[in-house]
Amino acid sequence: MASIESLGLGSGVLTTDLVEQIIGAEREVSELRLDRRQELIEAKITAYGEIKSLMSTMQSSVNNLASPSAAGATLATSSNEDILTVTTSTTADPGNYSVEVLNTAKSHSLATGTFNSFDEIVGTGELTFSFGTNNYDAVTGDITGQDVNTDRPTRTITIDESNRTLSGIRDAINNANMGVSASIINDGSGYRLLMTSDDTGSSNAMRIEARDEGGNLLTNGLASMAFNELQAGPDNLEQTSRGENAQLRVNGLTITRESNSVDEVIKGVTINLKSADVGTQVSIGVTPDTDTLSENIQGFVDAYNNLKQFVDDLSSYDTDSQQAGLLLGDSTIRTMQSQIRSLISEPIAGLNGEYRSLTELGVNTDRNNDYLLEYDPSVFRKAINEERSSIVGILAKSGVTDDSQITYVNDSINTKSGSYGVEITQLATQAKYTSASLGLLDFASPVTVDSSNDTFTINVNGKDATVNLTHGDYTSGDDLAAELALQINSNDTLVQFGHSVSVDFNTSSNNFSITSNKYGADSQVYIKSVSGNTANTLGFSALGSGTYEGGELTTLNAAAFAGRGATTDAGSRFLNPETGINFQANNATFSLDVDGSGPIAVTVDQNAQGQDLNGDGTFGDRNDTLQAIQTAIDSTALNGQVLATFDNNGYLKFETTSVGAASSIEIASVGASVTDTQLGLDATQGAQTNGKDPGLDFQAAVNFKVQVDGIDSDGFVSIPAGTYLTGADLATEIQNQLGATLSTDPNFAGVVRGGETATGSRDISANIDFSTTNAGFRLNVSGVEQDILVNTDSGDNVADVQAALDAAYGAGVVTASLDGTGLKLSTVATGHEEFIEVVSDGRGAQTSAFGDISTGFDFSAPGQNASFTLTVGGTAINVDVTGDGTSGSNDSQSNLVATQSALDEALIATGEYQAGDVIAAVDGSGQLYFETNSKEGVKTSATFGSAASIEVSNLGGTAATSLGLSAEASTNGFDGLGMSSGREFGYDLDPVVSYNYDPDSDLGSFNIQIGGEGTRVGFTELDADAIAFLGLQDVSIYSQEIAKGQNVAGKINGVEASGNGQFLRAVDGNVKASPGFYIGNESAGFDTPVVLDADNSSFTIEVDGVEAEIQLNFPATYISGSALASAMQTAINDNATLKAEGVSVKVEYIDDTSSFAFNKFGIISNRTGADSSVEIKDLPNDAADLFGFVRGVGDGERGKDADGEIDDASGIRLKVTGGDIGDRGDITYITGFGDQLKDILLNFLDNSSGTITNKLSALDQDITTVEEDRADLEARMDAQEARLKAKFLYNDSLIQTLNTTLDYVKQQFDALNGNNKD
Repeated sequence: MASIESLGLGSGVLTTDLVEQIIGAEREVSELRLDRRQELIEAKITAYGEIKSLMSTMQSSVNNLASPSAAGATLATSSNEDILTVTTSTTADPGNYSVEVLNTAKSHSLATGTFNSFDEIVGTGELTFSFGTNNYDAVTGDITGQDVNTDRPTRTITIDESNRTLSGIRDAINNANMGVSASIINDGSGYRLLMTSDDTGSSNAMRIEARDEGGNLLTNGLASMAFNELQAGPDNLEQTSRGENAQLRVNGLTITRESNSVDEVIKGVTINLKSADVGTQVSIGVTPDTDTLSENIQGFVDAYNNLKQFVDDLSSYDTDSQQAGLLLGDSTIRTMQSQIRSLISEPIAGLNGEYRSLTELGVNTDRNNDYLLEYDPSVFRKAINEERSSIVGILAKSGVTDDSQITYVNDSINTKSGSYGVEITQLATQAKYTSASLGLLDFASPVTVDSSNDTFTINVNGKDATVNLTHGDYTSGDDLAAELALQINSNDTLVQFGHSVSVDFNTSSNNFSITSNKYGADSQVYIKSVSGNTANTLGFSALGSGTYEGGELTTLNAAAFAGRGATTDAGSRFLNPETGINFQANNATFSLDVDGSGPIAVTVDQNAQGQDLNGDGTFGDRNDTLQAIQTAIDSTALNGQVLATFDNNGYLKFETTSVGAASSIEIASVGASVTDTQLGLDATQGAQTNGKDPGLDFQAAVNFKVQVDGIDSDGFVSIPAGTYLTGADLATEIQNQLGATLSTDPNFAGVVRGGETATGSRDISANIDFSTTNAGFRLNVSGVEQDILVNTDSGDNVADVQAALDAAYGAGVVTASLDGTGLKLSTVATGHEEFIEVVSDGRGAQTSAFGDISTGFDFSAPGQNASFTLTVGGTAINVDVTGDGTSGSNDSQSNLVATQSALDEALIATGEYQAGDVIAAVDGSGQLYFETNSKEGVKTSATFGSAASIEVSNLGGTAATSLGLSAEASTNGFDGLGMSSGREFGYDLDPVVSYNYDPDSDLGSFNIQIGGEGTRVGFTELDADAIAFLGLQDVSIYSQEIAKGQNVAGKINGVEASGNGQFLRAVDGNVKASPGFYIGNESAGFDTPVVLDADNSSFTIEVDGVEAEIQLNFPATYISGSALASAMQTAINDNATLKAEGVSVKVEYIDDTSSFAFNKFGIISNRTGADSSVEIKDLPNDAADLFGFVRGVGDGERGKDADGEIDDASGIRLKVTGGDIGDRGDITYITGFGDQLKDILLNFLDNSSGTITNKLSALDQDITTVEEDRADLEARMDAQEARLKAKFLYNDSLIQTLNTTLDYVKQQFDALNGNNKD
């Protein structure tokens, strides 16, 4: 049915149907054409999708081939896996080995006694875990000490009210993450806490101390968790397993390891020990993993064939049906197939063996089977058995070096196959800090570390660590070095960042060296802060303090002090270093006059052309010419008087061997032969008197002022004019003049002193009768300890103390004085090595020295207990010693542990005393005594001081024999004088100056120390010679160098490589493009907060030619330069003008005090090249003052364009672990078949820019184009339909008009006809 619309109403014709038929016919043809186009495109998309999938499958197989670990894979077998198993790596060499396991490594384990429950309270205090090799008594097996493992940090955990139960202690140990696992087990008799070191081996054994808050060893409670030679009672930890090393024999060689995982014995093989079986030989076989490699090759062949068959179907032409494949003639497919086929047969560059291509491994093209690949595994197996190393090179990339101390690490996309020479010019080094030498470090007497000298801060690899040393007496440099290493390496910050050090003690120079574990320029070690006491104990000095290191100068080198002979002017002719002269054919003649003695004729007649006259192995070079000349001179009366040499530019000259200003030399005559002309000698220069007398000559005095600890000298130090024959002579004179100035300079009056104690708190200004109330203290004066007992009454308290001091030390050693109302003590001897220390002030009552208990005694044996009563303050303390004094160290210490433990139990049992109120101790002869100290921890008159008393009675058991006790009463305590403990050193201004000469750099310098390592030395008002000839710098600019390591340096393929630590990387071989940057002057600094306001927060900058006004947010406050730099960077990069041009920057603030840019802001463009630049164009004065900005580029510079081509070796990265400087052979880099094909496939499959991806994108675009064409067709058809309808509508209207006219005419005719009828 026709649609209802106006079209056709006028004409009565169904024109709508007609239009639709016309449009429909035209649309059908066009849509058919578009449908066919879309179907073809979609088919290609499907085809390429399948190709991509098949290529991805092939890519996976190629990745397997390209993997170095797969290509070099090996298999290892063990003949007895109950004893050991083995794993291998690609570096393993095929072979057979015999292994006998003698012992497996074991972890150290300890267990407590039994407890009633998990929640039973144990006690409070601190548990300190140290790790190392424990030493044991050969008879009892008890621990006697530990050789500390400095690589494992000590850890102290606090046990308080919150975690004092058995389970709480377990959790505290586990939460400490210190390599110890704790668990609670029930062994049937109760609950026991088991502690096990996570690491096996003897050097990972535990030693545990239990101490109270005051640092004293506990004798009960938490002491049950102790395991050490001093806390070794029956109630302490029991050792259930010693830490032991693994031991095995490999082909008869005995090997020891801490772990059961043993590597680096058989190359590339890890042996995992399961159990020991002495006498049983286990065979280990290492073979190439041929099956896996063969499967990988077969996987590639299958993947390639599947791809090829699919592609062939799509790109073929059927002549019978005359049908072309969907992708016939597609260049993408042809390119891919061509590249893969050529790779299969192409020899791998760099391989020189019999096998160099995949074809030679059994992969070939089968011409009888559509040129698919076929693989013969037997050919491959033959090849791998004959030449395994080549197989790795054929399949995967590899790098092989000639030098065993240089290892190939990796490469880059720029690296090309080839052999490249390696030259090392600098091995990587570790930073090493060396302390000053100290006399007290000769360890003639122990070095004591206490609260006065136990702390310093060290910086290791850029991280600060505050170190606290364990208090005690160290009897050797090695012991103290081990303690230093242990505590430095135990610092939490250094542990977090993986930094550590090794510490060594030099017995010849009495000093320590601290070496960073890190290699390269990032390695550094220096002392950041140290007290004077610690400095004078360890020889450490903070950066900028201690030894002043003068500048290294050529004016102080060996030549500066040596004399020099007279020298002729150099000849006028350059002599080629590679060519000798034949004087035999044409003699050279000249005459020399030395010291005016008259001319001596010299005739040179040897042939230096092609002859090795000087015996250096090189024939006919310039050195042979020189030898011919010298031989001719020595054959005359001038023998031993003249040396012939070439200057640095290759011109001949003569010098007298006699040195001094009086020497002279003259070329009196020169011959006219060809060879004379070649030598270029000049007989017209006259006598030369340019020699130099030995020594460094100062024409005038050299003057400067010295500064010590911030005090400037009033007068000048003056080094007299004169000649100094050696550097040591000049050093001695500097030292003498420094000493002379400092000893008389008024600004240093009174600063030299001995060690001084702090003033005592007890008022002794009024007379005290010390004869009735004794007073005293124990004093250490420069290593000599004495008890000072003041028991006289002269009416002068200070005189009484002085008399006691003189009685103990002799007169003139220690001086007592009244400081206000308190006592002060000082050493008479002055200097930084003198010290005074109040060890203890006052004392409780002390018994006589009883028996020698140096040998352990087992009080726990039947009938061997020792019982006695101590009466203190009227309270009887009944003691019964029943512990085993042979447990642990089996000496006086283990006997003391047993005795003190019993004494503490008895003190607690009284209900009036607590543990430690009375102590058992031994004197220097090993004899036992008892001393009162306190009551419930508080010093009372009954336990401490002149009124204290102690009585020994009721001896029982073996008390008289094992301990040597006898009944007695003692009231020999003495009062204190309010003296605080702490070691205080003296102070001096004694200079020590030494001359140093470095033959490698040919530079000399002076080291200057004044008053030891604890002082800061500087110089001011230096005259020019003090700077030029002594290497001194003004204190305002002097900066002591930080001990740093050096990166490895050298060349790869003749191009300077980039070093980082021990790693050397081949660079592009060109100068990379660099960015433009700006550096201003010093900023206002951040010692106080910086506040931005309207006057200082804006500036105008030009970056890469784009100018913009920058406004930082204000008001704003900044406390650091880095924070302000970040805000400035944000403000610049958010600027609309710069953003629109794609310009951005990075802003940095430099806070490294060693940098020339310290306290400065730097602005760096993010673009590189000659058009890159940063300039400050304008800014207000307040902003200039705040930021340090100046107009222009400041200390910055414009960017630079890249220069040069990328070198073939670019990207090769090597690790250099040692060896010599110089030529180190080659690195041969090989890119195997798999690696090359992987790159090809990546070019096709890369999701961002791969060929297939681009092809699919193009086809997707074709689909879009078809859709656009459909839309265009619809629009065109609609327009055509509209045009047709418009035309028909016009015609219809015309017909309607004609019809109307017709109707009218007909009506008229009808009307006429009607009239006619009428």
